[in-house]
Amino acid sequence: MKTRGGTRVVSEHRNVRRSASRAKLFFYILAGIAAFLVLRLFIIQVLEGPKLAAMARVRHSAILNLPAQRGSIYDRNGVRLVGWAPASNVFAEPALVRDKAATAMRLAPLLGYSTERILSALTDGTPHRLLRRKASQNIADRISAMKLPGIEIEPDETGMREIYDGRSASTVIGITGADDDGLEGLEYSFDGILRGKPGQISIITDEFNRPLPFVHPQVNRQAVQGDGIRLTIDSYLEFTTQQILEETIRKWHARSGTAIVMDPWSGAILALANAPDYDPQHYESSSDEDRRDRAITESYEPGSTFKLITAAEALDSGIVTPESRFPNRDSIEVGGRVIHNAEDGLMAGTSGSETLGDIIAYSHNVGAAEVALRIGKRRMDDALQKFGFGHSSEIELPGESVGIVPRLQDWSGTSLPTIAFGQGIAITPISLIRAYCAFANGGVLIRPRVVDAILDPDGRSIYQYGPEIERRVISAHTAEILRTYLRAVVLHGTGNPTAQVPGYTTAGKTGTAQIAENGYYSSGAFVASFVGMIPADRPRFVILVKVDRPSGSIYGSQVAAPAFVRIARAAMLHDGILPTRTNLVDRPLASKPSL
Repeated sequence: MKTRGGTRVVSEHRNVRRSASRAKLFFYILAGIAAFLVLRLFIIQVLEGPKLAAMARVRHSAILNLPAQRGSIYDRNGVRLVGWAPASNVFAEPALVRDKAATAMRLAPLLGYSTERILSALTDGTPHRLLRRKASQNIADRISAMKLPGIEIEPDETGMREIYDGRSASTVIGITGADDDGLEGLEYSFDGILRGKPGQISIITDEFNRPLPFVHPQVNRQAVQGDGIRLTIDSYLEFTTQQILEETIRKWHARSGTAIVMDPWSGAILALANAPDYDPQHYESSSDEDRRDRAITESYEPGSTFKLITAAEALDSGIVTPESRFPNRDSIEVGGRVIHNAEDGLMAGTSGSETLGDIIAYSHNVGAAEVALRIGKRRMDDALQKFGFGHSSEIELPGESVGIVPRLQDWSGTSLPTIAFGQGIAITPISLIRAYCAFANGGVLIRPRVVDAILDPDGRSIYQYGPEIERRVISAHTAEILRTYLRAVVLHGTGNPTAQVPGYTTAGKTGTAQIAENGYYSSGAFVASFVGMIPADRPRFVILVKVDRPSGSIYGSQVAAPAFVRIARAAMLHDGILPTRTNLVDRPLASKPSL
């Protein structure tokens, strides 16, 4: 029989056994959990670690492009026209701006926006607002000095385009947008070269895609600055040409104008001016019309300056010689239309006939029509195609017009005689000066160009452009005869004496043409032009001046020729070619083919 004490011992022994079993069970459970955690940790850290780390990097990192600075633009002498300057972006934290109206009033004149526009930005409920991108360093410093609550200044990574020469050549160089992309002009056509190669950085972000503090971004690829370009433009001659053109436009109350200076031997455009033009630093305030490069985009009926194309084909074909004569009359009827000479009082002479040289010198429409009728439609069309009219000149500038040149099968009964003196056909100034360069250089059509070289960021040349001869269009002998005709224009024809430059010999052709609109010629609307070369014997420069809708006079001899004289003189002096006393009075060349 068990005693009470023995029962208590047995019970305690059982309790100890139960506690030990529970402890072992708990231990095994903990050990199992620990083993599971270790296994799971092994799987996560070792087996799946790289994969999960990559997923985390993707979820908590952002790849940002690092913009590259655009390359610079230089003139032919290495003068920087467009480059880079530091800039800042102006931000606002509207919640921190105490007096929004006063802040808007103080910022408006500096940011170039209206007070209402800035006030609207400060009150539209946006927590973080960009007020102005790429503000100049001067403006940024002035805003910082104001210490306006809620207004922040942050440096812009790529800075801003800095224009060193103001409005000069603005229609050639063009503009860039807020994202540093080329929008117009050479900035557009050479955008791929100028913009450079963007870099790339990685940043670590939180779940809201905000950069984590104290974590430095990782540079994956450095940005590479864009290459630069050196132009054929001479900045001094460009500025001078622009000034003369603008003064001419103001004097004659004209609507617009274009002037081009070209080297006939290399095809280099030394100056290309348009009026009106615009300020590229504030292009937002300019109109599309102001930003047009009229030298390549504007087609017009050239009038009498086109008679040299007719003369060139007539002589080069052999159908007409310098001794050939044509009836000297003031009107002719062709295809039911009566063609008249200009009412300028200039006659070819007292005899009953005139030569081709007389027709050019005195700018007779009737004589040009008779020459065209003698050579025929097909040869006239061949001349248009040969000189490149109706086709792009392939100049590097964007937006070039090919003009309006009717196909031969579409010519009417009056197309041949009217095209002969520059009506019924529309061309661009660049296409006409290219043709006159062929007269100047001995008969070779050369491609006009405004870019001389591609430069690396350090200014070293990595690609050099050179003259590009397209084809021979007339013989050297024909070109020499044409130059004597152009010389006669200045000596005793329509360009006398307004196209004469004291101390130099000049040659050229006047042009006066009505402006066609909606299929009809506008009453009182004319284009006055002059295309000439200096010096006359071996031209160094070919210069075109075109003035649209002048008031007070319509004739190229009175409106455009004086501007040619001023530009020509400036170009010669700038080139170091001084006037000679023997040429203070313009005289004929020592020898010339018979007129």
